[in-house]
This record gives sequence, structure tokens and C-alpha cells, in this order.
Amino acid sequence: MNVLETRHVTMRFGGLTAVDDLNIVIEEGEIVSLIGPNGAGKTTCFNVITGIYQPTEGEVFFYGEKLNGKRPDQVASIGISRTFQNIRLFKTMTVLENVLCATHFNRHSGLFSNILHLPNALKEEGLNRDKALKILDEVGLAQYADWKATSLPYGLQRRLEIARALVSEPKLLLLDEPAAGMNPKESDELADFIFEIKDKFHITVFLIEHHMKLVMKISDRIYVTQYGKTIAMGTPEEIRNNPLVIQAYLGEEG
Repeated sequence: MNVLETRHVTMRFGGLTAVDDLNIVIEEGEIVSLIGPNGAGKTTCFNVITGIYQPTEGEVFFYGEKLNGKRPDQVASIGISRTFQNIRLFKTMTVLENVLCATHFNRHSGLFSNILHLPNALKEEGLNRDKALKILDEVGLAQYADWKATSLPYGLQRRLEIARALVSEPKLLLLDEPAAGMNPKESDELADFIFEIKDKFHITVFLIEHHMKLVMKISDRIYVTQYGKTIAMGTPEEIRNNPLVIQAYLGEEG
């Protein structure tokens, strides 16, 4: 079953075409990577999928439901979560509080119920706290629940950001350069972690990444873009040996 499909998606900013006729299909349970040189339109693709940008042309579908015209909060509420290239944790909050911030999709009590601490609001707050603690336990961060988020080692901050994305129970998780800034040991641990959460949470994963060792290790399929256009798609082995991909990364002589 197709989880995500982009059909002829194009995104223009004035005279600049950031994404050009993008056609991607991601099936349930896959780990799919989107790679390409800087400026290839990868993050713009994520921004179109999640409703930050509306495509100039083309359509985006999630389990057959058209996403065009939906706001980011509406996209998130139907089962798509994402992380960002630069870690976006709330620096003054604890690890637990950072995850709790993402439980607002599950809140049904009104403003006055929360202000007055009425029983329905208190019950909902307790359920969300239990859920956040459970997520932290499942990703190996429970012992850090009361730590300031920024006091965590860098690799665990990345893990916390992913935990926060998981609390809304997504069906599709988009990871924007999750290995950025990591050392080789942290990158290897991240690869194992992505496999773990895919199986544990029964999710599909779509990631942008420059770390080729990580991409080749975890991907079922890889799409390669250059100047906004898709130049190749295939398994890691097919991509590794594709002349167009080699040229895009190394140049004609390379």
C-alpha cells in the first residue's frame, strides 16, 4: 500500500525552481532516503509534503488522501511527523516537557478547563504525561526525563527530537538529516535506532541524509535529486553504481 505519493510536484520561488516534476512513491513499512548535493531541493520537498509550502504544480497524497491545501497542523493530525535539519528543542524545558509539548493533538479539554484545572483537564494531562513517559522509555531516554534538554549529549538530543515526533503516533516519519553533526559512533547508533523505531512503532520512514554510510545501511530504496530534478531511483546497490549519481557527487572527471 502506498503511504506517500507525489505526482509531478514542482515548487517555484519567483524564477527559481527548487523542486522540478518530483514523482516519489513510498510503500508501507519502507525506509526511503532522498539524497543529492546541497541545493537539490530536498528540504523543500519535505516542506511541501508537510504543508509549509503549497506546491506550484502537482499533487501530494497520503494513503490516497490529497494533502494539497492542508496546513502543517492538519498534515500532522492525520499521521505525518517530522524532524528538522537543525535541532529544534525547547532549551529551557526538560526532556519530558519537550515531549509533552507534542501531545497537544490529543487534547480535547477546553481553555477554561485547563485554566481552572477541572477534572477532565487534569485527567487528560495525566494521560498525556503517561504517554510521554512511555515514549521516553521506549526510546531509551526515561532516565533523563527531568534533565534540561540541552544538557543531553548531541546524539541523545537528536533521539529526543525523534521521540517528540513519535508521540503523535505518526504513520509516516520524515527525518531531515538526522545524522548531521554526529560522529561515526553516534551515526551507527542512529542507524540501529531508526530500525528499532520502525519496527516498534510500525511506521514508515522517509529521510534526507548526506551521510552515505547511513543511507546505504538502512534504506530500502533511494531517490537522488540534482537541481530539483530526480536523476535516479533504486536500491542502495543500484544507486552506488549509477553513473549519473557518481557524476552528480564527484563531477565528470570523478
